[in-house]
Amino acid sequence: MEIPYRAPIVTDDMRRKALEVLESGTTFGGQETERFEVELAQRCGCRYGVSANSGTSATMLALDARGVGRGDEVIMAANAYIGVLAAVVKLGATPVFVEADPETGNIAPGAAAAAMTPKTRAIVPIHMYGFPCDMDPIVEAARAHDAFVLEDAAHALGAEYKGRPAGGLGDAGFFSFSGKMITVFSTGGAVVTNDRALAESMSSLRDQGRLRDEKISFIRRTDASWYDQRWIGYNMHLSEMACALGRLQLRLLDEFTAKRRKGAAYYTARFRDAGLPFRTPPERPWANPCYLHYSVCTPRRDALVEFLRRRAIGVGIHYPRPLHLLEPVKARYGTRDGQFPIAERLCGETVSLPVGPHMTDEMLARVADSVIAFFQEGRAVA
Repeated sequence: MEIPYRAPIVTDDMRRKALEVLESGTTFGGQETERFEVELAQRCGCRYGVSANSGTSATMLALDARGVGRGDEVIMAANAYIGVLAAVVKLGATPVFVEADPETGNIAPGAAAAAMTPKTRAIVPIHMYGFPCDMDPIVEAARAHDAFVLEDAAHALGAEYKGRPAGGLGDAGFFSFSGKMITVFSTGGAVVTNDRALAESMSSLRDQGRLRDEKISFIRRTDASWYDQRWIGYNMHLSEMACALGRLQLRLLDEFTAKRRKGAAYYTARFRDAGLPFRTPPERPWANPCYLHYSVCTPRRDALVEFLRRRAIGVGIHYPRPLHLLEPVKARYGTRDGQFPIAERLCGETVSLPVGPHMTDEMLARVADSVIAFFQEGRAVA
């Protein structure tokens, strides 16, 4: 039995909606886009949503709209995905990496507070693997420095922190929809916020910097005002098709999340009963994770990955190398090995097991049995 790490859930409603949008002739900026943005924002306890063609683009729109640029510092996790780094660097700001919490993989709040300087303009705390970051002390430290808090909630749609949804905990939060908690069947991203001025600015930047009317979402005009600019922006629209399918996926989010949590609970119980020598995902009384990734840590990560792949079990590695050890980063900023030892260890020891909504009970059992067999045998043989 082959077990993929992820697999899309496609319904008849999605097939019908795809044909409907195709026949409508609307390629971007229509009603499906506007409704998707509103529904996503409401899901996160926010008033405004702005979609974009990727999570990286969403990050750039949010930071650019806040005026982040040359001379500014942006605090981010050393063990995160490159998208945030790319946005910060391309805007001319300076990335400031901080150490990870050894159990959650998220930014350690104390490390974030210690890294803030008069040049700190923004902080991007990540909800790694779908486990919410301890946001209250981070937001408090940011407020003391008048810094913008942009949640990296790419992994965390559906997760909660102290009963509040991820994405709605800071000044804004961004999501990615490429193989994440929901999919738009393409690359895609969005920002949610309660700050109307920020949403209007992001909407304009996404649309070549055009002037907006009274609405935030895209408005097509047929007169010469179509070419009136507020500033020089980008072309970062998410397609109408993607938004339409994203709306239907969003309606399945609770079901998807429940299945992920059930699968995660099953894995944890099996591994604890077996007394396996690795760290399972953390638990905190204030956290309700969504488990985009069920990630465990073991020094034998690479051997375990090889063992599982030989058994046709898909796994994920998020992420194999910390940002400060990427060659262009080392060359540009002088970062070095050993600078963030916890982040480096996590990147070298973390492996993610399949836990998506496509996983059947039989699949979950086969994965658990295989992981247990690897450690009980003490050798990587299939």
